[in-house]
Amino acid sequence: MKWLIVSDTHGLKREVEELKNRYAGKVEAFIHCGDSELHADSPEMKDYLAVEGNCDFPGAYPDEVVRQSGPLTFLIAHGHLLGVRNSPVRLIYRGLEVKADILCFGHTHFAGSFKENGMIGINPGSLRLPRNYKTGTYVILDLSEDKKKIKVNYFTLKGQPVDSFSATYTWEK
Repeated sequence: MKWLIVSDTHGLKREVEELKNRYAGKVEAFIHCGDSELHADSPEMKDYLAVEGNCDFPGAYPDEVVRQSGPLTFLIAHGHLLGVRNSPVRLIYRGLEVKADILCFGHTHFAGSFKENGMIGINPGSLRLPRNYKTGTYVILDLSEDKKKIKVNYFTLKGQPVDSFSATYTWEK
């Protein structure tokens, strides 16, 4: 099972639509971690589980989404309200409260993932303004068939793998 995770697209339309078209029928869900700067009813955002970032139109999206998709429970938040720029601690605590398996967040524009308290935290970076890579990135999350491994695969918009950020974690449920 696979999921697409993107964040901080800051007004990009064609690129958001391109990812949706590329992965249509290939992923369980499209996740946008905020700062799309697009209206919730814009065609590009159709089919995305999206949250509001600090640069989005106030009230356009919820502050967070907790959603079961397949066997995984996702907490999706932009992260600005949880102080992720300083530390992931409040995001982790919120994940524990909602019994999340996957913590999806953005805001920092830094691509990377971590595992804490059995949860996997994923920041897909920014498609528009990346801070720790020259080219914007997104993630394809891949749960193995035996449901024991979770791969966090980073890609450039052109679909080129970014192995330096990609990681594989064991999943114990």
